[in-house]
Amino acid sequence: MINSIFFDDLYKQFSWYDSVFTPAVKSCSNEFFFEGFEYKLASVSTNMNVLSQNDTFFVTKVKINSKNDVYIRISQDAINVILDKVLGKNNKRFELTEVSELEARIITAFNDFLYETLAPNFNIEPNRRYNEILHLTYFVKSAISDSAAKFIISVPMEILEPKELETSLHFSDMDFAHSPVEVDLLLGTTVFPLADIKKLDIGDIVLFENSSSDEMTLVCENIVQKFKVKPNIKIIEPYDMSGGNEMDNTNTNLWDSIQVDMSAEFDKVKVTLGELKSIEEGLIVDLCSVYDNKVSLKVGGKLVAAGELVIINDRFGVRIEQVSESSASTASAPVEQPEPQAEEPQAADEESDFDYSDFEPEGGNEG
Repeated sequence: MINSIFFDDLYKQFSWYDSVFTPAVKSCSNEFFFEGFEYKLASVSTNMNVLSQNDTFFVTKVKINSKNDVYIRISQDAINVILDKVLGKNNKRFELTEVSELEARIITAFNDFLYETLAPNFNIEPNRRYNEILHLTYFVKSAISDSAAKFIISVPMEILEPKELETSLHFSDMDFAHSPVEVDLLLGTTVFPLADIKKLDIGDIVLFENSSSDEMTLVCENIVQKFKVKPNIKIIEPYDMSGGNEMDNTNTNLWDSIQVDMSAEFDKVKVTLGELKSIEEGLIVDLCSVYDNKVSLKVGGKLVAAGELVIINDRFGVRIEQVSESSASTASAPVEQPEPQAEEPQAADEESDFDYSDFEPEGGNEG
């Protein structure tokens, strides 16, 4: 509810306003009416519009010098709360549009009495104009009322001398260094032909050309940050110059040769706020503990395969340990144009397996 350039100061001074004004408000109420009302300071603000929306107020204006006034606004609901306690609860509600002269005098007398009680806390210069107005919003409630209602004390800020809240609690970033947070760690990307995706098998190694063994990318909500890591020598894979089980690219059609982007990322991992702070400061982070986590291979956000992380030369790779059912079944079946059918809606954040048929062209292959 605070909306002004004085936000930080008001936040620090809130305790002072509560300790000075709240006892005075309660004392006036007990003396003028009866005991049994509860008062809660809810807001200290320079924005009046937010506080007074959808409420009707009885306003008392008290002149403090030739150019300024103090305003005390009691809402219609607050007056009903007071009258219910003082006169006994009944079905007839107080309406400001029908206020009698006696009722107006009683409310004005209470507001004047409240101002006189608060006045010793004001430092007023006779001919000075004050521009910034401070609004103290209170909620009043009694034991027999069903709800709380508000009243507002509006005074020039310059006539007050608030003290800032002093606290012995001081926190630094590193006080929470060991607190964990979930993040995504991206390892890199590569380009793969659709035909080769169909042929992925357990034991294959996929090398990610757009990666570096000493760098990862962290994603945490709206934060995307590249950072340096210490490579884990335990996962370095000897590079065989003679080659290995290469994909067979023979007899592929134009459609099978289309290249798609494949990404590699860890499943959700937990890192500490201390490690995040190190990443922000550009330090090299030791993340050996996450290297044992499963790595997912995805195309278009869909899971293709999963496996363990390896390092080949200075690039990340993944040794396949699991192939998604959709892509595995597609690999063993002839490619046919599926019959049109209605698709069931899928939640936006639900991860689905990769299906080669997602990339089939509409209509049959024309030869």
